[in-house]
Amino acid sequence: MPTMVEIWKAEAKAEGKAEGKAEGKAETVLKFLRARFKKIPKSVENTICKMKDPIALDSWAEHAAICQSIDEFAEALK
Repeated sequence: MPTMVEIWKAEAKAEGKAEGKAEGKAETVLKFLRARFKKIPKSVENTICKMKDPIALDSWAEHAAICQSIDEFAEALK
């Protein structure tokens, strides 16, 4: 039977991995946008960086690849 400390360590490790994945996905979205539009409004960048949901970030990455403008992308964040 694992101790409480072992359980907490395992939970912290899992949280760290999830946060790392989200940060990586957010960076991917930002890279796509920078490659396509050069400048990204700070409000868009902040929204992307704050997002922790990997499904939303995957969706945003797809949208970043096909949107016609940064304004169109920003509208999709709402």
